[in-house]
Amino acid sequence: MISKNTINIIGAGPAGLTAAIVLRKHDFPVRVYEKSSDVGHRLNGDFQGLENWSSGRDIKDLFRDIGIEINFLCVPCYGGTVYAPDMAPAEVKSEIPLFYLVKRGYMHGTIDTGLKEQALSSGVEILFDKRLDTFDGPAIVATGPERADAVIVGMTFRTASKDKVAVIFHDDIAPKGYAYLMINQGHGTMAAVLYRDFKKGNECFEKMKRFFRDNGNPDISNEKKFGGYGNCFLRNTQIHQNKLYIGEAAGFQDGLWGFGMRYAIVSGYLSAQSLINGSDYDRLWQSELKPMVETSLVNRYLFEKFGHMGYRYITRKMAGYNPCDFLRRHYNGSWLKRILLTVANENYKSRIENENGSNKDYTREYHKY
Repeated sequence: MISKNTINIIGAGPAGLTAAIVLRKHDFPVRVYEKSSDVGHRLNGDFQGLENWSSGRDIKDLFRDIGIEINFLCVPCYGGTVYAPDMAPAEVKSEIPLFYLVKRGYMHGTIDTGLKEQALSSGVEILFDKRLDTFDGPAIVATGPERADAVIVGMTFRTASKDKVAVIFHDDIAPKGYAYLMINQGHGTMAAVLYRDFKKGNECFEKMKRFFRDNGNPDISNEKKFGGYGNCFLRNTQIHQNKLYIGEAAGFQDGLWGFGMRYAIVSGYLSAQSLINGSDYDRLWQSELKPMVETSLVNRYLFEKFGHMGYRYITRKMAGYNPCDFLRRHYNGSWLKRILLTVANENYKSRIENENGSNKDYTREYHKY
């Protein structure tokens, strides 16, 4: 165990705040530096999914085990409607939650604000509008994504429509990605997630709106458009000059569909445990997270390779079987996926190089809304 000097954490997202809360529960003094004026500065009050299929442990049990309270909107979702090319809409139903709907941003009820409140009440010092460039001792880096491997263009809105979840797999609407609609208690989010053809973001946004208008027709008011981006990668080590990298700063993201919050929370917990116990952080994340990220990159390769035929396959499987079991099998490793990993990695690297020649332009573009 290291001496209990102040632990500096750079970034007040879910990964950084999870690490801060866990460290404080073990009496470490913690100081969090956040360059923005509040948490959730990149988010817009939009709904996101906290996935519950990649592990046999329910995410709420994970929260309890690592000492995180549910003081934010966290609604279990058991299924919804899936649209794939040239087939009828499919209804997906699960016996356990497929994911939990959470709200993101700086406003009341978001997971970001909930974690901030827990951190502050436990004695964490959070310095907003502050950057940390030099420091003594260990630090945790949780600064979020730096490049656009995928972009999201969406909107939040008010509606009188009933609660619902719907997903579209179609390259004309979300190239190599998906679009989604989530409505809860009069609030809604719809968004297109693009893994290719980023310049078509606004065009895809309009196509998505027309599709959902023509298939379910949710009434919409108080529309607010937003954009964002994310990235996924793997390094051999996440320790550099006494800094532990977590969350998307470490590339911990689901390469298939971008469900990264679970990865972020787990990596924050692991970084804290490494400092509490004096254990090797690299060994911890390589055991818990590396297989998941590697498999997600193989899933991304297969998803892109099979296109619309693959979208129909996924839709039929999710509608015809227990969807959590189906997804869990595909989110965990196999001998075939180990064989495909080298090919998938090379494909992913070449795609990123081709798509992201003007990466900084995209990150500016999707932050301006």
